[in-house]
Amino acid sequence: METSKKSRKIPVLAAIFILLAGIFIGGYLVLNSGRGSASQLEGILSGNSFAISSCESNPNDPNKDSDYDGLKDWQEIQVYKTDPCKPDSDGDGYLDGEEIASGYDPTKKAPGDELPGTMPKTPRPLPANLTEALRQKLSQQITEDKIRAFNSSGELLSATELENYPGITASIQDIIAGNPASLFAPETIDDSQIKTIPDNSRLAIQNFAAAATAALDIKSEADPQTSQGESEMFLNALENNDFSLLEKRLKDYQDAYEKLKKLTVPSELLPLHKEQLEIISQTIKIYQGIKEINTDPLKANLALQSYELVREQFANWLKNLAEFIKAHP
Repeated sequence: METSKKSRKIPVLAAIFILLAGIFIGGYLVLNSGRGSASQLEGILSGNSFAISSCESNPNDPNKDSDYDGLKDWQEIQVYKTDPCKPDSDGDGYLDGEEIASGYDPTKKAPGDELPGTMPKTPRPLPANLTEALRQKLSQQITEDKIRAFNSSGELLSATELENYPGITASIQDIIAGNPASLFAPETIDDSQIKTIPDNSRLAIQNFAAAATAALDIKSEADPQTSQGESEMFLNALENNDFSLLEKRLKDYQDAYEKLKKLTVPSELLPLHKEQLEIISQTIKIYQGIKEINTDPLKANLALQSYELVREQFANWLKNLAEFIKAHP
């Protein structure tokens, strides 16, 4: 993981603004069309118009999930009374299957949509696709005339104006405000899951350090031929839509994480060892989030922001490790 080189600004937000511009244009055209109906508007703004028109649900097929929302067609029709051709029946940004699994009503917009007789997950899990959740929220605000697609000069909002538009910023904050830390939060590891020894001698620490170094066999460059670091790798992957190097590095982190969990740790090094595992776990989730740029640009943008924070955590961890070793001559 890089600790020193700063990356060029990665224009991930551009993908979000292109999406938002499409929402605004589509909403404007339908709202100003005498032929525009509520269902047409909903289809264009939600992005589900094509899925709805081509969907052929079949409640007699026990395995069919026509809208890929986590609920079978027969469950949607016979049990939950949701739309088998619409992944988010109530349009609140959560897939129908996500809502049922979390204890919420997929036919009623959040908040206040807890299913009776259940114990909903608190805080509520984030939507699987943050960009789609943003689309749903903005669509609702457009139909309620809370967001305008044009500036005071009558021109379509530019990318800069969209970025600074209060309604958009507030909507993004609303989406992640329920549990923002959970998006890239590390896996929970209990002390009992790690094997420790009471030997904290210099030799024991050296042996552990050697084993940890071998487990964390991830080169400082993603591509030795180009000396490409992580930040540059992210930028090139996004610009060229080629995630092969990123996927390789992700696999390296996943392997390292599993190897590190199996190490025997001197008891006094346990807190630092757990912190290292948490950093790698967060890094894995960040990589996975960046890979979703084409389907969820908002999550990818948040992943890149989180990477900068995790990189700082890693630098601090290295400093603390050096101080620990210095204190055990």
